[in-house]
Amino acid sequence: MNYFENVSPESVDIRSEGILSFLDAVRQNGLELHSLMVIRHGKCAASSWFYPYESEKLHPIYSFSKSFTATAIGFAWQEGILSLDERVIDIFPEYCPQNPSDHLKEMTLHHLLCMSCGHESLISYLTEDWISDFLNHPVPHKPGTYYLYNTAGTNLLAAALTKKTGQSLMEFLEPRLFQPLGIDKVYCHRLKDKMQTCNGGSGMKLTTEEMAKFAYFMLHDGEWEGQKLLSGWYEKAAIKQMETAGDAEGHVKEWANGYGYQCWIGSLPDSFRADGAYGQFGFVFPSLDLIVVTTAATEQTQTLVDCMYEHLIPAVCPDGTWKASLETDLKEMHSDRKLSGILSCKNPSIEEKISGRVYQIADLTEEMSSFEKLIGGAGLFDVPNETSITSMKFDFEENQILWTVTDGGQEKQIGAALDGSFQITHMGDISYAASAGWRSLYALELEVRRVDAISGVRLIFRFSGNKLTIDADETLITFSGLGMHEKHLAVFQCRKE
Repeated sequence: MNYFENVSPESVDIRSEGILSFLDAVRQNGLELHSLMVIRHGKCAASSWFYPYESEKLHPIYSFSKSFTATAIGFAWQEGILSLDERVIDIFPEYCPQNPSDHLKEMTLHHLLCMSCGHESLISYLTEDWISDFLNHPVPHKPGTYYLYNTAGTNLLAAALTKKTGQSLMEFLEPRLFQPLGIDKVYCHRLKDKMQTCNGGSGMKLTTEEMAKFAYFMLHDGEWEGQKLLSGWYEKAAIKQMETAGDAEGHVKEWANGYGYQCWIGSLPDSFRADGAYGQFGFVFPSLDLIVVTTAATEQTQTLVDCMYEHLIPAVCPDGTWKASLETDLKEMHSDRKLSGILSCKNPSIEEKISGRVYQIADLTEEMSSFEKLIGGAGLFDVPNETSITSMKFDFEENQILWTVTDGGQEKQIGAALDGSFQITHMGDISYAASAGWRSLYALELEVRRVDAISGVRLIFRFSGNKLTIDADETLITFSGLGMHEKHLAVFQCRKE
């Protein structure tokens, strides 16, 4: 059962056409939206999921996770477990250099919270020694004077919480936040240090509604169903603690309004947001009593924000002074939509020739990615590659293709729709969505996604006689490559018939 009651937008003073115009603008700009929830006055004015992404499925939220981590620090601050002025070297003396610099001595939890620890460059947090690497990294700037977006610093907050309490970030939040809010579907990746610190900087997965619950909690300054769970925290977290306009990272527009405690300050007065890569947003507008939550797969996040400000926000009546005469059908506002798959003509003569043939890796010394590594997807961590795909075959049916691979001696099969849609295949706890079509007479395109990831892979199989070559591209167009996994491809040869 949904927590937020579904209502028409007009019943909470939002023009329906503004929401529909927003969705249309997203489509026209070629942005891949996975879900949308618009909550006003505690009621859901619009909700959509774009198949194969579904309401009950966990979705990677990347740096949206940071706002959860900051909230955990807020609870610890409220309970006197830690002080925001507490020095990092006092929490982690065993990891510090023998002669710490003056700037390192000055670094506090406050500085980690607002991305002003004094670092000028970043360290990897995916190694076993990342905490030591962080504390031995140069600190050329006086803490509090220089802004640098620093996910490792967020993870150090999670590590500090574990050091102080003996509990992981998730364990600490369970009775304080997750249980009261009814958040029972949440995952967080663990890092490789001795404490197995939760990746509170970018490693969480939640459903869209649970993201919305958290945003609603922030909107009401730590209050939930009339009970004040966290007092005074968002008075600190949701205001500008550091300037980001003109910073070293060149932040502009929506990212130039300043940074609070693990959240970004918005363009509208008093607004702020939890913000994850590729469009995982929780926009909070206190003056409008409004939250907007999205999950997506786009590098063009400023365009997504622009669409919201141009179409959706102007449709929100600030003070309830107007009422629309017509109300949009609830089904229009709370309906699932679909991502476009691969649509092409059938290729019967080639399909008949290929169907059932087994293609084996031509050179066993050649490296081929494992099934999971080949599919990949942004938002996944520690994707295994201990095995290799050694053979594959294609079986064509009326409206689907069955792609079967042998990986590490095990057979795995994906069903892909041939009608422009996505078809779901379940393997254990993992669901895959796939769509296929012919690019040309001898080139077959197959798009496969793990539904618990943000993206997937587009494979192009090129058939030439008994030879099969493969190209692989990510479905996500990105500069940064967050969560991307290198793929190794090999040439395959058809068995002699």
